Amino acid sequence: METALIDTKQLEIEVSNISQQAMAMTVTDIVSYQEAGRVLLAFKEMDKNIKTYFKPLKDAADKAHKAICDREKEELAKLSPGLNYLNKAMTAYNIEAGRKRREEEERLRQIAVKAEEEERLQAAIQAEKEGEPEVAEAILSESVYVPPPIVETQAPKIAGLTMRDNWKFLIIDEKLIPREYLMPDEIKIGKVVRALKEKTAIAGIKAYSDKNIGGARQ
Repeated sequence: METALIDTKQLEIEVSNISQQAMAMTVTDIVSYQEAGRVLLAFKEMDKNIKTYFKPLKDAADKAHKAICDREKEELAKLSPGLNYLNKAMTAYNIEAGRKRREEEERLRQIAVKAEEEERLQAAIQAEKEGEPEVAEAILSESVYVPPPIVETQAPKIAGLTMRDNWKFLIIDEKLIPREYLMPDEIKIGKVVRALKEKTAIAGIKAYSDKNIGGARQ
């Protein structure tokens, strides 16, 4: 039997009345237990009335929300081609600019190394002339070090935009993943517990019954 729709004020009054009635009850004997059961069934009927009342309102709101979200997606989708194009173009430019910067830094480093080697060679030759072969040998055996040159990147900074690395991952072998990165399959565990009840024997899992009073299935 369908429940007739009631107006908001009537709904508020009935919810308040049944809630006050329930909170004023005490269950101490068979009679009060049966009365509490009657009120509990009335709660379930009220629960159905409330859901019936709000369903068309929720449906209308869901429909409006979906329509708005669909329009939003349509407009956002129009941005994707241009956004993706510029992202790829600017990323490619940054990568190429970085490659050129590293090449230039290496070129300058090689020049600096050669200059340092030539300077040491001349110093060693001078030491030989001055009769200090040990000093000349020490000069030539010393490892060459030059400060790494720094070349500014060709990609300028733009206020409001940042180039960042978006690190991702691929699972190569699930069996090698450390335990702290694994998540229990609660859905599967729940199915086993509901099927086996107190006979559940899953290591690390304790099955228990959370009892409550429910109405008869219709």
